[in-house]
Amino acid sequence: MSLLEENAGFLKEFAQDGLDLALVRAVEFAHVFPTAEAADAFAKAAATDDTDVDILEPEDEGDPWEVAVTIEMLPTAEAITEIEQRLEALAQEHDGESDGWGLYDDE
Repeated sequence: MSLLEENAGFLKEFAQDGLDLALVRAVEFAHVFPTAEAADAFAKAAATDDTDVDILEPEDEGDPWEVAVTIEMLPTAEAITEIEQRLEALAQEHDGESDGWGLYDDE
């Protein structure tokens, strides 16, 4: 199954649960990094006027650093997949990787 098909499946589940996907939503893309320096470098590279970037310190020693990139957008499989792939490539440049995405229901 392709990433696009996987994302379309998740969105279908959200819609079946009653989430209106015709509304602009906050979509959070999660990434993990081995060090604070790698997380910080990714966060700086991912930051744009259209993003909200948060660095989350590990709760336990040895856990990865997390960086959440949140974008207000119309949640379509195509748009989410394009952003997820772009951010995954950027994360890999900084020794990190994607850790999925989620939607916020502001209703």
